[in-house]
Amino acid sequence: MQLRRSCGALLSGYLFFSAVALLGQSGTATADDWGECKQGPTPSRVAACTRLIEKGPKKSKTIALAHVYRAGAYRNRGDNTRSIAEITRAMQLDSNLASLGLGLILIAKREYDLAIPALNEAVRKSPKSALAHNALGNAYNLKGDHDRAIEAYTAAIEADPQFAFGFRNRGAAYGAKREHDRAIADLDQAIAISPNFPDGYNSRGVAFESLGQIDRALSDLGKAIALEPTFSRPYNNRGNVYLRRRDYARALPDYNKAIALEPTYGTAYLNRGEVRWRTRDLPKALADFRKVVELPATTGIERQYKELARARIERVTKELQKGAAERSTRRVALVVGNARYAHAGPLANPRNDAQAMAAALRRLGFSTVLERHDVTHKELQQALRDFGDLAEKAEWAVVFFAGHGIEVNGMTYLIPVDAALRRDTHVADETIPLTQIQGKVDAAAKLGLVILDSCRNNPFIAKMTRAAGATRSIGQGLARIEPEGNVLVAYAAKHGTTALDGDGANSPFTKALLASIEEPNLEVNFLFRRVRDDVRMSTKRQQEPFLYGSLGSEPLYFKSAPRSP
Repeated sequence: MQLRRSCGALLSGYLFFSAVALLGQSGTATADDWGECKQGPTPSRVAACTRLIEKGPKKSKTIALAHVYRAGAYRNRGDNTRSIAEITRAMQLDSNLASLGLGLILIAKREYDLAIPALNEAVRKSPKSALAHNALGNAYNLKGDHDRAIEAYTAAIEADPQFAFGFRNRGAAYGAKREHDRAIADLDQAIAISPNFPDGYNSRGVAFESLGQIDRALSDLGKAIALEPTFSRPYNNRGNVYLRRRDYARALPDYNKAIALEPTYGTAYLNRGEVRWRTRDLPKALADFRKVVELPATTGIERQYKELARARIERVTKELQKGAAERSTRRVALVVGNARYAHAGPLANPRNDAQAMAAALRRLGFSTVLERHDVTHKELQQALRDFGDLAEKAEWAVVFFAGHGIEVNGMTYLIPVDAALRRDTHVADETIPLTQIQGKVDAAAKLGLVILDSCRNNPFIAKMTRAAGATRSIGQGLARIEPEGNVLVAYAAKHGTTALDGDGANSPFTKALLASIEEPNLEVNFLFRRVRDDVRMSTKRQQEPFLYGSLGSEPLYFKSAPRSP
């Protein structure tokens, strides 16, 4: 089966279940039908599976697997009812497929936590089944656990070295981790095995785009579209390339096509809404953002996109009611240092970090710096409201937060000092989601920046009671994110890892940031690259900061060098 998630820096298509028009023609089965049914382009894959099923012995195990592969094709077009019917038929024909079939049905129902035990059982029963390992990888990937997904895809490749989907899916998982060189190596292998493989070209195009190799990206995405014109994902991803180039006239038709092919493609609606918002087609932009909110969201990334869409709705609604806000050249910031937690031990650095960062931003000419320390949930909400009003009329909007954060179900939350978090169900009530902060900085005209020095080991997790039957995942560090628009998010430590407090007055991350932020003509992206290198060196590679998001071509500086007379 193919994956359905979008995980690029805009809303791209490294991982997906592609939605395509399926061909149902049948005819005389050929010697090549099994290979085509297994991993051909989707329309011909359906046709080949259909020929095998109609012409083969009805109780053959091969026919049962043909039903499984045809189920994957129906799932690709979003037809869960027919997909589940196909899997059920396969289970009737071969009882050995019971665990695999159950896992695939649960994936179709987007119940990934329940699918994983069933697929682990399928792998245990059939350790040499590439299909079982691949399905397990899909469940992990859709849940956002890319490391375990890679392990499962590697096992699928070992079971069948000619399994193109295994290489493509593993490459996609590497891409989701931003290990683009490894992604391209796997995708090259997938295409070598199956030269007419639209999925491989699509994912490789996303990888090239992420590396800034635009011409190669457009070539691969165009190849995917030529091989399978009813494949929605390459249209969205090519639209992303044009959007980043601010070539809205080319981006819009590609998003239109992606949505026409897959009417429930939420990421394409969000991207099309972005184009319409930037070109001031506000009523249609509002309709697209509302569509994103209406569609289901089960993964952490999908929930983040839904929150971003809600923030966009609020902004567009204000613009429609009051007209576009007048903007100045102002840069504004909110700086928060939370150290004295009522239900956890105090933190040594956040107050120092916040004071030093606020002072640096004032020296850099920020017109307003709201500085807050040891804020409660109510106080942080008020600070964000005040800051949001300022951000709507600014070119830059920056939030710096030092304190505790937590990752739950693939989403990041910042913890006020009065949070108790006695139960996992209390997280949404007692914390502030990162998506809310992203929505605030996104109002700025040129740059929205969130800096989080909040990836420390979290004392709340160990004492938190889990609700009965809960499927929430709670991990160390913070969650991987995909900021939209002109928004960057900087973590002191890469998602899923923790940051160090250090021995000095400031944390290693804030110390490195303060050392370079006032250097003239240091572009924002290069600033955070330098911070990354400095922190890795000072912590002996125990901590690696990470920057999420992608900006346009205009260089941005905290401090520009004075012009020569």
